[in-house]
Amino acid sequence: MPLFSKPILALDTAAGANACLLLPDGTSAAATMNTPRAHSRELLPMLQGLLAGQGLSWQDMGGFAVGIGPGSFTGLRVACATIAGINASLKQPVYSLSSLAITARQTDATQAFWAIEDARSGLVYAAQYKQGYCLTAPTCLTWETFSSFEPSYYISLSAIPVALLNWQALPFKCSREQALLDMVQQLKPDAKHAFWVEPMYLQLSQAEKNLS
Repeated sequence: MPLFSKPILALDTAAGANACLLLPDGTSAAATMNTPRAHSRELLPMLQGLLAGQGLSWQDMGGFAVGIGPGSFTGLRVACATIAGINASLKQPVYSLSSLAITARQTDATQAFWAIEDARSGLVYAAQYKQGYCLTAPTCLTWETFSSFEPSYYISLSAIPVALLNWQALPFKCSREQALLDMVQQLKPDAKHAFWVEPMYLQLSQAEKNLS
């Protein structure tokens, strides 16, 4: 059973936008926005609709969880800013979730494996997991460096732009919403939190790269 006495809303924008709502009685609801680059006009209505479907308002929330990345600069900024804006007057706990850890939850592999995402410009976001534990913290590497690692298993939301010789892709066993919900269910009220969270940026933005 959930440890929270009030509903918790979780949001991740690593792939479109996925949200879940965990209620104190253990029931849940989820919503997905897959329209590319539509966060500014569709994200908040999606979240409001998720709450309204359960007869809830923002004042009923007991906390929030946000996938902070690594991932798309725009998506991460929008997610963190949206929750920060909603929580500005509510002052409820906001918990940070690794977007790669959410991806890792989408498989049921028992062996160690990598959760990876193409970061473009020849780079990859990567973290190693085993049975829910993070073995290697999220980092940003060149594909050349990552490809030189000992071949292993991996899972990725994005297409892989290089040939990973002798590596084996793991199948997805559950939806993004379910993986997000699983992570929220394991949160504890006394876990590290803030009233707002910052995106996890592991590389410079394109604008910053253009200036360098």
